[in-house]
Amino acid sequence: MHLKRIEMKGFKSFADKTIIDFEKGVTAVVGPNGSGKSNITEALRWVLGETSAKSLRGGKMPDIIFAGSENRKALNIAEVTVVLDNGDNYFQMDFTEISVTRRISRSGDSDYFINKKAARLRDIQELFMDSGLGKESFSIISQGKVEAIFNSKPEERRGIFEEAAGVLKYKTRKKEAEKKLFETEDNLNRLQDILYELEEQLEPLKEQSEVAQTYEHLKKELTTLDVALTVAEIEENKATFDAKQKEYEEIHQQYTQKNIELLEKERLLAEKRVERSSLQEQLEGLQSQFVALTEAHTTALGEKNVLAERSKYQEKNAREMEESLKNVQDEIHKVAKEIDTLATEMNDIDDELAEFEETREELEEKIEQLSKSSKEIASELRTQILSLTEQEATIQNDLKYLEEQYQVQTKNNEQKILEYEALKEKISKAKQEIAKGEENLSSKSRNVEEMLEQFNAQKQEQSKVKNEYDSAQQALFRKMNEISQVKARLKSLRELQENYQGYYQGVKAILKNRKELSGIVGTVAEILDVPKEYALAVETSLGSATQNIIVENEENAKVAIQYLSKNRLGRATFYPITTIKPRHINDVQKNSFTSLDGFIGVASELVKCEEKVRSIVDNLLGQVLIAQDLESATRIARTIRFQYRVVSLDGAVMNQGGSMTGGANKSGNRSTLLSQVKEIEELSNEAEMLMSEQVELENALKFAQSRLEEENARLEEVRNAGEALRMEEVHAKNDYDAIVMKLQSLVKNRHAFEEETKELSAFLSDYEERSQSAREDLALATAEKMRLTSELEHVEENASKQQITREETLNALHKLLAKIDVSNERLSFLTKSLQEKSTQQKSLNAQKFELTTLLKNMEDTSSSHQLSEEEIANRIEELAVRKTSLEEEIEEKKMAHSEVSSLVAQMDEELTALNKESQTLLSQQSKAEVESNRASLALDNFLEYLQEEYFMTFEAAREDSVAVSDKAQTKTQVRELKRQIENLGPVNMSAIEQYKQVAERYEFLTEQQKDLLTAKQSLFDTMDEMDIEVTKRFKETFEAIRKHFTKTFPSMFGGGRADLILCDPEDLLNTGIEIEAQPPGKKMQNLSLLSGGERALTAIALLFSIIQVRPVPFCVLDEVEAALDEANVARFGHYLAHFEDETQFIVVTHRKGTMESANVLYGVTMQESGVSKIVSVRLEDVHENGGFEAK
Repeated sequence: MHLKRIEMKGFKSFADKTIIDFEKGVTAVVGPNGSGKSNITEALRWVLGETSAKSLRGGKMPDIIFAGSENRKALNIAEVTVVLDNGDNYFQMDFTEISVTRRISRSGDSDYFINKKAARLRDIQELFMDSGLGKESFSIISQGKVEAIFNSKPEERRGIFEEAAGVLKYKTRKKEAEKKLFETEDNLNRLQDILYELEEQLEPLKEQSEVAQTYEHLKKELTTLDVALTVAEIEENKATFDAKQKEYEEIHQQYTQKNIELLEKERLLAEKRVERSSLQEQLEGLQSQFVALTEAHTTALGEKNVLAERSKYQEKNAREMEESLKNVQDEIHKVAKEIDTLATEMNDIDDELAEFEETREELEEKIEQLSKSSKEIASELRTQILSLTEQEATIQNDLKYLEEQYQVQTKNNEQKILEYEALKEKISKAKQEIAKGEENLSSKSRNVEEMLEQFNAQKQEQSKVKNEYDSAQQALFRKMNEISQVKARLKSLRELQENYQGYYQGVKAILKNRKELSGIVGTVAEILDVPKEYALAVETSLGSATQNIIVENEENAKVAIQYLSKNRLGRATFYPITTIKPRHINDVQKNSFTSLDGFIGVASELVKCEEKVRSIVDNLLGQVLIAQDLESATRIARTIRFQYRVVSLDGAVMNQGGSMTGGANKSGNRSTLLSQVKEIEELSNEAEMLMSEQVELENALKFAQSRLEEENARLEEVRNAGEALRMEEVHAKNDYDAIVMKLQSLVKNRHAFEEETKELSAFLSDYEERSQSAREDLALATAEKMRLTSELEHVEENASKQQITREETLNALHKLLAKIDVSNERLSFLTKSLQEKSTQQKSLNAQKFELTTLLKNMEDTSSSHQLSEEEIANRIEELAVRKTSLEEEIEEKKMAHSEVSSLVAQMDEELTALNKESQTLLSQQSKAEVESNRASLALDNFLEYLQEEYFMTFEAAREDSVAVSDKAQTKTQVRELKRQIENLGPVNMSAIEQYKQVAERYEFLTEQQKDLLTAKQSLFDTMDEMDIEVTKRFKETFEAIRKHFTKTFPSMFGGGRADLILCDPEDLLNTGIEIEAQPPGKKMQNLSLLSGGERALTAIALLFSIIQVRPVPFCVLDEVEAALDEANVARFGHYLAHFEDETQFIVVTHRKGTMESANVLYGVTMQESGVSKIVSVRLEDVHENGGFEAK
């Protein structure tokens, strides 16, 4: 396998698509500094999976995209493709040629392709893993990599050997296995929590399930007997109803017949009584006529004397009435005239108001026009002035920007001139610095040994602080793990709480839908705040009542029960706050046991709750005593004669009556509803405390880290100081080369200055033209703004005049509105006056009519008086005759009345006897009806009970029921069954299914736990196997590389010796690797004190040693031999030629010795500023500094 070509587009300085073909053997890439040679190396690193932007000399990954130049815009995408020859099936893929492409956009999005098919970064990294081309391998050595290798820690240096050993894939798999192991551990912890909770549920659910099954059995037996008893009651009541109904009908028939006789007798009696009353009335009438005739006769005699006096009086009254009538008629005439006057005035006011309204509309229209015209014109002018003001500001900003640019460019030009002069001085100073360097070199050499001793001492101190840091870090990790476990447990408990685990089905349904149901306060468990030490005792006291639900009132409870029944969601017990009354122990009884040993308190007084539910808590716990232990509980119970329940702290119970309850679950203390709430609270507090401790540990770690960084910094200072001294000694001649390069840079800067001077001249020329044009535009805008401002002032002046006119019009309008108000008030007054006059007119007309009528009557009376005197005489005679006739008729009527009265008395006695017989029958009928209704009501009740309780009709129940031989015994059995069911207490009917589900889930999760434990052990076994394989491969590879290194080093150096040392031979999985090197003529010393050339040559020796053990398909070397002298460059070239049959080399260089060993030579140049190009190069065209003349 070898690298066939690389394609780049938009990568760093390679803006255009660039293709470089690579042949087998050695390919050299040359070019002057800054031409972009190393960008080829970085393109290879990037496409092969590099993820660090810093390693690619960037701040962030999009920095590798071509950023633009003087003549080119920046690109938005960078793309690199490498094509590999896989003819030897080096990669286990069915392709003879493999292309790997990586693309990145300016937004940071990346795409990856293998053979033009989309892939992941991980796919690319796995493709090259352990191939010798991985990230940690020696296959690509870019600038600075040599220093990084020798400056890195021994543990970090290990990665090079792991890549060569091909164990990275095993380590990667081990990390994946460790990740899976962590996940498995986490799953096991969560599973253990769930199993723990299920274990806590199983025991109570089992008990509840057994109670539910007992309830079902008792309920079934009760249903059978109760239905049979109800059927018997129905049949018995039906027979009673039929008998009483028949009796009622017979009595009703007799009562009806008797009533007919009674009615006939009453009818005859009524007729006689009517006849008697008629005779009585006739008699009374005749007697009244007789009295009236007598009085009339006497009156007639008196009237004869009165008539003369009455005639005189009536004549006087007639004269007075005529005078009153004349006055009334005059008043009527006067009022009529006043009404006409008022009507006329009202019409005038209506006409006046109409005229006022027209004038008001005209004035309002005029005011609106005056307001509208001036406002619109002024608004438009202000808009134009504002636009011109903005235009002025824009032009002024442009002028200001031009002036600022002018000043900046002028200042820059002055600065460049100063810099140019300064560069000349630097050349002179550089020559002086060379002489000074030679003088200082000898003194620096003497200090090297002292610095090495200081370095070793500092290294020991750094190791000590590092151990302290590691200890602090481990403590923090342990604390974080502890927090993680607490939080996991807390999360598990909160999930159980949120899902209402452990609650009965009906209770859970109400709690989950509490927002839809009004008045739900919560369960007993939710409202209680129980100290931890009393939790078990209180929980035992309450039993299943902890799940009972507290509601505001009875109506809320009814609605909730209907909701459960309607949706068949189970059953629940409710405590309405308005209904439940507290229960207490009186002070006298309390005094009898409070002083006893072991007595703790009354349960209701040991818990906390909201005041509004206190009555319910007192009802449940107000008569429960808490004792220290069973012994104390027994003693207290005996003292109070087993009147109240006594519960010990460990859950033992002395019941009322003397029975005892106690024991413990298999799993120890059971996690109950109350304990869950308390445990959540405690875990929350514990989490806070642990997190506080974590903060302290973090601070301690930060302090240790700070100390470690200080020690590292000191160590680095010592290392840098020693290295600086050594480098100054070795690179004295190289300093001269640096000065020459600096001179070249100064010349280049001079050319740049000349170009910038030309650009400045062009800018100044353009500046005058642009600034003059901007000033003219500003003058025009200012003039137009002044004209519009003047026009606005004129408009505002007119608007002022219009405002005066408008105000005058408004005043006129206000006066007119005042007149309208006055006229409306006058009109209202006249309307009221007209109504009063009309009423007065009606009254006078009524008086006139009354007086006219009285006068007419008096005239008629006067005429009749003249006739009365003659008539009175005739009437006196006639009355005497009629009086005699009436006396005879009265005697006849008295005799007839006496006979009818005797007959009525006899019939009354007969009617009384009939009434008595009828009442007796009615009483018998009512009694039969009551008994019939009672039987009917009982029948209906039993039928309704049968329907509501058992959803059965009588016919269906009679078919299915058993016969009842002894009803009394059956009733006793029913009462006993009901008592047994009642003694069961609240029954969770869903517990049977819940227990089944929980048991099945527990069994399933237990199997899962076994599987996870098996998987965990399997992961441990896999990791152990990987460790064995890694240890074996690493050891073999290390020894092989070490063997070759000890030979290659003296061969490269022409003598000396070197070795590779394991820091911890006992820990081959983690041990670091130290490199010892002793160039010829020198003693063994630390790598940091080797010269740059020695370090580079050592790294090259290590590279060739690795290639001998694990040949890589291709190797990229970026100026690794830059620090070597010519002799060593020749050795380097010789080794390249030696390995080129097995390894393809791409070498970025500017050394001719390396170029001479190359089979192919490519040149990189920047013919266009900022853009790299690939050109063909001949060896004789290459300059000493790596530059060349492109052909």
